[in-house]
Amino acid sequence: MRTVASIDIGTDKIVALIGEVDSYGDIHIIGVGETRSRGVNRGTITRLGNAARAISTAVREAEEMSGQKVNSVVINISGTSLKSQNEEDTVNISPSPTEIEEEHINRLLDRSIVKGKEDNFEIIHAIPKKYTLDDQEGIEDPTGLVGSKLTAQVHIVKAGVNLISNLEKAVQTAGFTPVMKIASALASAKAVLTEEEKESGVLLLDIGAGLTDYVLFAEGYPVFTGSVNIGGLNITKDIAFFMKVEQDEAERTKKEEGVALVDLAREGEILKIKPRGETREVSVEKRQLAEVIQIRLEEIMDKVINEIEEEGFKLDSANAGIVITGGTANLKGIKEFVERFTDLPVRIGYPSGIIGLKERIEDPKYATAVGLLKFAVHPEGLVSEHRTGTGISTNSAGFKHIIEKLKEFLREIL
Repeated sequence: MRTVASIDIGTDKIVALIGEVDSYGDIHIIGVGETRSRGVNRGTITRLGNAARAISTAVREAEEMSGQKVNSVVINISGTSLKSQNEEDTVNISPSPTEIEEEHINRLLDRSIVKGKEDNFEIIHAIPKKYTLDDQEGIEDPTGLVGSKLTAQVHIVKAGVNLISNLEKAVQTAGFTPVMKIASALASAKAVLTEEEKESGVLLLDIGAGLTDYVLFAEGYPVFTGSVNIGGLNITKDIAFFMKVEQDEAERTKKEEGVALVDLAREGEILKIKPRGETREVSVEKRQLAEVIQIRLEEIMDKVINEIEEEGFKLDSANAGIVITGGTANLKGIKEFVERFTDLPVRIGYPSGIIGLKERIEDPKYATAVGLLKFAVHPEGLVSEHRTGTGISTNSAGFKHIIEKLKEFLREIL
């Protein structure tokens, strides 16, 4: 079996997964590692050493569980510098009908990638929608078909060069080689969405601790990918402020007593909290807690919807509704809140299509990590460094040998 590994680098936690791929292409999860995030905030590395040690801790835990050592890993890219655009281009193949080859498709994608280039940004995804071959629309794969002119709409996703470089450096300092970089929302979508949902139109919301990543699908393909810098940690901080409690107590209260919709908290129902600096618990109405949570969730939803509409898309085009994943998807009542806020059907997204450790992995908070593993097995729409003209080519044997030596040294000292 082939071994694959992923690292989800988040604001609150770092998750490492190790999987084995069988002859059918199915992923068997054999190792899970999870640790409190350090040196990371909203997708950005803030302290290199702390981030590298946290990454190393998570991966080593997964390695110990699996009995496997890993070197190459797939990582997630997130943050407010991440953005997307849609480009359309056409290549004339030949004056007379000619068989379409992979070279023609690559040339078309390269032209779209060039259009999407921007100073200080690196393109990480170029995802073609259905092609048009001459006057034949809706072509899923033109390879081997005959035509004279090929057109494609391509969804481009990119992020700040410095953000990506620093994430890669943290992973390399921990002793691993990042071989794929995937936008967090697209990774989560790969883990939790069905093909039918994507075809009908669906909005994927991955509400993490520091960020809410999202991607809107239409006719089976992503049309808008983005991220807003508000997440579950903001809710926790709001509770800490308004209830005058420590942040750890606010997080516990949110998870155990919180609901996302005020109407779900019964009138007069109370909970006990211990205010900051106090030795005795005090009583607080659950509706007060729900109000704090709902106000921040409304802000998250407003920001996401505004960004989508500013790009010319309508939320009601998501005929399959909204799928919520990420750690905050475990908040009680969040499905009901988003349904009422958007008047769309909503479900909670759990990672699917995996084998092994299901009782541990089938949780919305692991959606990104599972999706990264799925990209490792079925890479789609990825843009390599040499193709975008950024970064250094790492094809030489000498360079690889140096990197391997450096990784071993760093793993010994971390």
